[in-house]
Amino acid sequence: MSVNDRVASMFIRMIQGETLYLKNEETRYGVKGRTIERYIKSIREYIEDSDVNLNFVTKINPPRYCITKNTDIPFEEILALLKIVIGTRSFNKPEFAQLRNRLLGQLSKEDRDKAVQLTNSTVAKYVPVKSQYNLLGRIKDFSNYISDNLTIDYKYHSSSGIVRQGLALPISLYFDTFYFYVVMYNEESNQSFPYRLDRFEGYAVSKAAKIKMPRQLKKDDGSELNDTYLLSYGNKVSFEFYYSGYPQTALDHFPNSKVKQTLDNEVLIEGNAYTQGLVLWIMGQGSRVHVKSPASLIIAVKDELEKTIKYYE
Repeated sequence: MSVNDRVASMFIRMIQGETLYLKNEETRYGVKGRTIERYIKSIREYIEDSDVNLNFVTKINPPRYCITKNTDIPFEEILALLKIVIGTRSFNKPEFAQLRNRLLGQLSKEDRDKAVQLTNSTVAKYVPVKSQYNLLGRIKDFSNYISDNLTIDYKYHSSSGIVRQGLALPISLYFDTFYFYVVMYNEESNQSFPYRLDRFEGYAVSKAAKIKMPRQLKKDDGSELNDTYLLSYGNKVSFEFYYSGYPQTALDHFPNSKVKQTLDNEVLIEGNAYTQGLVLWIMGQGSRVHVKSPASLIIAVKDELEKTIKYYE
């Protein structure tokens, strides 16, 4: 092996995160320490003279050398992103592994080992939401459709088990509680609806037609997400309810809500949300919630309660 081959091999190993110990390298190549130090000097000078996003690190007792990567994302931010991805459970195991490796690859070996150690227990028990489709490719496809204002033909499996086919214009993409959603405008009904990204059985850019959405119907994605809890179906209503649980629990689920009045054992909360998702949340809170208004929401909750009680009669 030539000198250049040895230097290249050492550099590659260091790039891959390996720490080179002087004594081990002497044994590996059958040369003296001074020779290894010359090889190391060549690598260090290359890094210092080149516009590469790397740091050369020398440590003593025992003498050893490594390369760390400069990254625009600090360790704590990478760790936070890893924890968020794990917590969403949205991606199947191969895609989750891809994302995890990509994030870990932004760190130095020392920080990468630390991040692996801090996530190993949750990674080992990672259970994704059941879906037969990969999400990353779909996120890319629909992002392109939205960016380029492309109309698509689609085949969609709804939550009721009905398979629907149609023509629509994707207008926004968002994530909420386990799932990614794409909001699409339907020209025939002149309305936009959210579709779960993992429920499309097929989709492609339409060659037959192009839809243009009226400007006045376009929605603010941020405001839409703030008004949505699990489902954005039904009418959007202004609500008031009494809540005897921890107030911030309700406020976190409905970001535009606020405490209107504080009473002895409960608070009166007001806000805006879509009826169906709001009813689901109220049902999940049980006796902690008492709806004050509107009347339509009170009726919806009563209907749901009556249907539920029948199962236990």
